[in-house]
Amino acid sequence: MLSHPTRFRQAARDKLRAAIAAVQGVEVFAIGQVDAQGQVVDLEIHCRGTGDAVPALRSRPRPGEVVIHNHPSGHIEPSGADMQLASLYGEEGVGVVITDNEVSRARWVVEPYVRKEEKVEDTEVLKVFEELLPRAVPGYEVREGQLQMAVRVNRAFNEGQVAVLEAGTGTGKSLAYLVPAVLWATRNQAKVAVSTFTKSLQAQLASDDLPLLHKAGLRFEFAVLKGRSNYICRRKLSEAVEELQRAGEPGDAEEAAQARTLRSIAEWADRVKLGDRGDLAFPVDEELWELVGSDHDQTLRARCPHFARCFYYEARRNAARAHVVVANHHLLLADLVVKKETGGDGILPRFDRLVLDEGHHLEDAATSLFQAQVTARSVQRALAPLTRRKSRPGALERIQREFLGVDGPLPETPRAAAQRDVDALLGALEQARQDVKGWHEQLAADALRGSQAHRLTRSTATGPDWENLLAPTLQEAAGTLGGLGDRLARLQERLSDLPPDAVKRNPQPLLDLNRAQRRLSEQAAVCRELLAAPDPDAQDTVRWLEPARGRQPVPSAALKTAPVDVGPLLADRVFYALKATVVSSATLTVGGRFDHYLGRVGLVWPPPDAHPAEASAPPPWETAVLPSPFDYQRQALLGLPRDLPAPNERGFSEACARVVNEAIEAVDGGVFVLCTSYRLLGELHRAAQQQHGSRWPLFKQGEMGRAVLLDRFRRAGNGVLFGTDSFWEGVSVKGQALRLVIIPRLPFRVPTEPVQQARHERIEELGKNPFREYSLPQAVLRFRQGFGRLIRHRTDRGAVLVLDRRVQQAWYGRAFLASLPEVTRVTGPSRVVVQRLGEWWRATSTGPEAEGTGQPLRIPERP
Repeated sequence: MLSHPTRFRQAARDKLRAAIAAVQGVEVFAIGQVDAQGQVVDLEIHCRGTGDAVPALRSRPRPGEVVIHNHPSGHIEPSGADMQLASLYGEEGVGVVITDNEVSRARWVVEPYVRKEEKVEDTEVLKVFEELLPRAVPGYEVREGQLQMAVRVNRAFNEGQVAVLEAGTGTGKSLAYLVPAVLWATRNQAKVAVSTFTKSLQAQLASDDLPLLHKAGLRFEFAVLKGRSNYICRRKLSEAVEELQRAGEPGDAEEAAQARTLRSIAEWADRVKLGDRGDLAFPVDEELWELVGSDHDQTLRARCPHFARCFYYEARRNAARAHVVVANHHLLLADLVVKKETGGDGILPRFDRLVLDEGHHLEDAATSLFQAQVTARSVQRALAPLTRRKSRPGALERIQREFLGVDGPLPETPRAAAQRDVDALLGALEQARQDVKGWHEQLAADALRGSQAHRLTRSTATGPDWENLLAPTLQEAAGTLGGLGDRLARLQERLSDLPPDAVKRNPQPLLDLNRAQRRLSEQAAVCRELLAAPDPDAQDTVRWLEPARGRQPVPSAALKTAPVDVGPLLADRVFYALKATVVSSATLTVGGRFDHYLGRVGLVWPPPDAHPAEASAPPPWETAVLPSPFDYQRQALLGLPRDLPAPNERGFSEACARVVNEAIEAVDGGVFVLCTSYRLLGELHRAAQQQHGSRWPLFKQGEMGRAVLLDRFRRAGNGVLFGTDSFWEGVSVKGQALRLVIIPRLPFRVPTEPVQQARHERIEELGKNPFREYSLPQAVLRFRQGFGRLIRHRTDRGAVLVLDRRVQQAWYGRAFLASLPEVTRVTGPSRVVVQRLGEWWRATSTGPEAEGTGQPLRIPERP
């Protein structure tokens, strides 16, 4: 038996070393994951023991994993008890490793079983759909597109490929990838991660689709894992309640309301299992949530008295045991980035296969993940925990109270130095609090014009004077924030000599100090990066200022940076890093081709760093468009008026308002009006109010929450909803409650958005046309999403009315129409189109098809 000091990746070594140090060097028991090179890439601590013994769990590790424990003596020879356990573990395919406390030497007593992946036959997948699901769900319909997709997903898992699959509404995408995922994971005792973009789909998978497979007889475990900040921290909550009791009666109505909310959170946390913020029945503002939410900067891990009952770590433990882990794109991408940087340790447990549902959002999710910003609010949030807020003491005051008193745990000299640091910081923080607002107001006044964003580039001839106006303010902000970060780091250093017992009794103010220091230093770094923005050679990052969101008493600027092209990042961290990935969405193609999507997410061939000999090899992915179960020619009508002004012509909004009002009347409500701007939305909504009054329930985005708005629209049965942005997708209204979708204007994104500008410029540098290569495909995909709101079930009937005449008259209009399914079209003057639409709807709702005879409908002929 040989010593192998190099078979722990650095991240795993650091994790084990820190866990041993946290328990003062006694024995710990961990279960580790091993990569193809036989190295420990990640591990989870399960038991802590004494100086010469630790419990060894028998049933927890799986074949192919390793159990790890340390010998505090430094002698890593296995004892008799170690050898006896090693024999038992070895028979089960579990490896055994002994290390010293520094994890600098390791004795691999038993090598783990090297698992060979077992394939799942297509017939096994089809059996679930053709036999098990119909037996479990009366009336279950087997859909051809669903079967085809399930087989393609299964083959991607078996062969280790990337599969990019477009499957429209009604195909049953979720089950089509979940069935092969469950079968593959259980067959191989492995893990599949499923990632969604929206919380609603995540909830659907967890509450409907995966339990349905249990009902069908499949035996597997699944878990939902969200970002850490979604979970309550029991320790922070307990300390916040204690601090509330110590403070006595609230000073004003605002504090009284926060006190009531805090007590409600405490009562809720005592009776729930998951501790997920999304399950709260009442709103909690961000400032209060920071007092009680779980936070990477503020965890005590195994040293926390609530560790065994921690909501977040329990969610992680459930995910570690699960065959299928449901996450979201942001968390998944963050996990893969961390694993790439650390060599194995990540946010999610290690998984073997990946499904990316709602894959059309992948580029936006990656752009958001790698975006950095500084706003007045973000700086204030970093500062807020440090100083007193009304009757609530801040971290610096608590540090004085707990650690720097005459009877405090520090010797006199370092205690006096720390006290001077605290006094200086309290004054500096108060000044910074006043300065922050002024910086952002000054940047807004100097750079912004109304609501338009401004890119930071010297080549902008019409922009503000960078050197004289913007740079000085950014320099001041970077210097102040960086200086505060340095001061906080110096105070942390002085407090590092606190006795462990003192820290254990009062950890929170020190944790608040740590988080504030990190946040301020990061925001100073963003300001410094923005100072370098005018470099004309900086092509990989776009930097800009834009108006801060939310109601502001005076204009305030948000400073932001984002990558121009995330394709290489996605290729490196997702598609070429994992064994198999399935991408699924209802809208991935433009004109039936995947070229635009594949290029945006980095799936280009050959790979950027490929050897020339590989260029002739087939790409390691496949694409497919799965057949829809809907008969669009019979179920849907597409109305295309020809006589309205173009969107850039005078009278466009007035003409749209007239046609919208006529169409509402023609179908007796049940209408979505999908706008591309809030200005047009407001104009059309006002015109409908003036024309129709209360004849139909009129709903406007922004009047209430999205979920409430949709619920009221569904229950109304004949409502009219004016929406933009989020209502173009992710919204499902079945039946007659939605019978008409109106698209006033083709959904081209605003060309003045900084990220869009930068991407246009990058495409031009490559000698291509940015409108053809980027703007048009993006608009077509958005258009298809809007169209997809209409038909959600085999029995649905309805029409789509497109008022933008460019879809018929501009050369690029055919790209929009060619991307729609085969559907009956009506063209002509707007009054004729609306009239025919009304006749079609009346025939649809009262004719033979409405009674379920299956007879095709025909539009009444007119002269």
